[in-house]
Amino acid sequence: MSLFRKKKQIEVKELPTLDNVVQKKLLLFITIVGEGQATAIRKLFERYGCSAQFVERGEGTATKEIYNILGVENTGKDVVFSFLAEDKASDIKKELDAFFVASKRNQGISFSIRLSSIIGVRVYQFLANTVEDK
Repeated sequence: MSLFRKKKQIEVKELPTLDNVVQKKLLLFITIVGEGQATAIRKLFERYGCSAQFVERGEGTATKEIYNILGVENTGKDVVFSFLAEDKASDIKKELDAFFVASKRNQGISFSIRLSSIIGVRVYQFLANTVEDK
């Protein structure tokens, strides 16, 4: 008696190239807000299709004497890094303006940097939010 095992046929998937990927220009938005406001900024960017965001804690750079003179007690900041398609930049800037004007508590600054290149097609697809679900 002999046993035969079926060989599994391995399907080779086509690797993504820039020829078959939707290309969008990307911006890296850096938003610095007061401590505890990062969640609101993250939700705002998620509404515009932001696929990757990173939040870091920041601290003021002035000395304690300067803070005492100015009457500042809490110097903690949240720094939010968000990747977004360039075509949505004007809309998100309007939303950020509205966020900062809405309340005295909502103080901060936001600016963007245009990304000129990204290494790796998969990384680009992830950041541009163009990964196709199969």
